[in-house]
Amino acid sequence: MTGGGHVAVERLVEYWLGELDDDAVDAIDAHLLGCDACGAELDALIALAGGVRGAFAEGRVTGFVTADFIERLRQRGVRVREYRVAQYGAVNCSVSPEDDLLVGRLQAPLEGVDRVDAELQLSLQDGPLRLEDVPFDARSGEVLLVPKLSEVRQMPAHVLRVRLLAVASGGTREIGRYTLNHRPWS
Repeated sequence: MTGGGHVAVERLVEYWLGELDDDAVDAIDAHLLGCDACGAELDALIALAGGVRGAFAEGRVTGFVTADFIERLRQRGVRVREYRVAQYGAVNCSVSPEDDLLVGRLQAPLEGVDRVDAELQLSLQDGPLRLEDVPFDARSGEVLLVPKLSEVRQMPAHVLRVRLLAVASGGTREIGRYTLNHRPWS
């Protein structure tokens, strides 16, 4: 609980994800029975999570996600097309009409890395887009990019270049460059 007598948002997230021990769950259950404000906060978190899942599943969002997130979508029946791209490598890719999600698995040395930023440069646009502090799992040795599928389906052939950067207090260093050569499905 917070100093104001409410459950902290972080604890509500842990509660909803099933990450708490039985005693903590019992305490939050009891609190939620008598606190409409915390119940409303939990409902809002659940709705937000559903909206995020839905946006990714419908191809309306470009972003970086974890492998666990992709696996949960796959378990819910989402059809995922994946491409692995070696560090400083390239891949030819496409997306079929049956695919629900497109994932670029960017291989990178992530041991000891605390923060990753990504620069995306699409051949059809001027200037790179920089995304800061993207999610990753250092143990997996990969960063997962999910492009906005609804746009990718409508694009002509194009190239997406991604540059991953390890960011630390001592500065920024490149940890990989990736080229995804996309062709429309035929």
